[in-house]
Amino acid sequence: MTRPSDRLWRGVGVALLIAGGLAGAFSDAIESDLGGLLLLGFPIGMFGLVLVVQGRRAPRAIRVECSRHRHLPERLQRRRNGNARCG
Repeated sequence: MTRPSDRLWRGVGVALLIAGGLAGAFSDAIESDLGGLLLLGFPIGMFGLVLVVQGRRAPRAIRVECSRHRHLPERLQRRRNGNARCG
């Protein structure tokens, strides 16, 4: 069972995935200098795909990765193994 907040994140992911696909389609259909639109649309589509698959866990993982505590599990493991230096 998915929670409403998880459905919201997955819905945002679907919207971003569609927007990325449309950006790629428009950049191919129009014969002008809109190659940058494809370069912008591809990462948007990939981020949307991650949100569709992971749901609300994706923003949490990004938040943890950007925090100063991202190395905490490695440091705890080193300390348990007897390596005193945890720098």
